[in-house]
Amino acid sequence: MLDKIVVADLLSRSCVLTDLVAKDKLEVIEKMTDCLYSEQVITNKAGFIHDVLAREELGSTGFENQIAIPHGKSSWVKETRIAVAKLSSPVDWETMDSSDVKLVILFAVKDADSGAGHIRVLAKISIALGDDDTVDKLINSQTKEELYDLIVNHSEE
Repeated sequence: MLDKIVVADLLSRSCVLTDLVAKDKLEVIEKMTDCLYSEQVITNKAGFIHDVLAREELGSTGFENQIAIPHGKSSWVKETRIAVAKLSSPVDWETMDSSDVKLVILFAVKDADSGAGHIRVLAKISIALGDDDTVDKLINSQTKEELYDLIVNHSEE
């Protein structure tokens, strides 16, 4: 069960991607999944991507302000983690305000963690992303370190 809610424990610096080049939503999810797979968080890339896309079919994970938070609860996830990508160019994504997406936070959720812990982490990050100044700083961050620090520092209680 997910009892640690410290975002820094869920986000590896190596899974913070800047200037990610992708032509569409699928390619964004594939490249972010590659990172989580390299970290040995995911045991089957195709299986995890299938689970993320199945969740996407249930409803858009695109929010306002050019941000998407796709997530997959999956048996292919060994440990609940997140990956963050700032895109080099916006991609089309179904969002609440019809904007293209520039920042993506991908949740890889272990089946056993799919209860309240998963929702608490999503809530922490969503609250941080509700602040326009924070969103501007994230989207305009220049380095991987800056993006990592912004996510971690603005998602803590």
